[in-house]
Amino acid sequence: MKEFIIDTCKWYLDEEMDNTSKNNTIEKFKSRYEPLLGFLFESQLYKCSLPKTLEDWKRLEIKLSDFTEEGLELVMHCHDQWLDSVEKGVSPKNIKLWERELYKIRQDPNQSLIQALN
Repeated sequence: MKEFIIDTCKWYLDEEMDNTSKNNTIEKFKSRYEPLLGFLFESQLYKCSLPKTLEDWKRLEIKLSDFTEEGLELVMHCHDQWLDSVEKGVSPKNIKLWERELYKIRQDPNQSLIQALN
């Protein structure tokens, strides 16, 4: 599968930003993805270690290859809808959608989008 970046902090940073604005942007990216990546990591769906410092978050690229097959399935089901809801003001800590969809995937693995593509 060709490498594909799902999201990266770099996309939100502008060369002309002052350091305060850059740090605020990195913090916003971190606050958006930290609860989600923590859930995915604990569920053994995210294969990378979690970023520890602001500099790690700044460099982070969330890629398709970072996920297990089941994790990729979950991303395909949830990411866009979750991101839209976060942009509309829903807390990034609200991962109920992800939990619900993971439950469905694990209940009926024969309905896998990934398996259908293979």
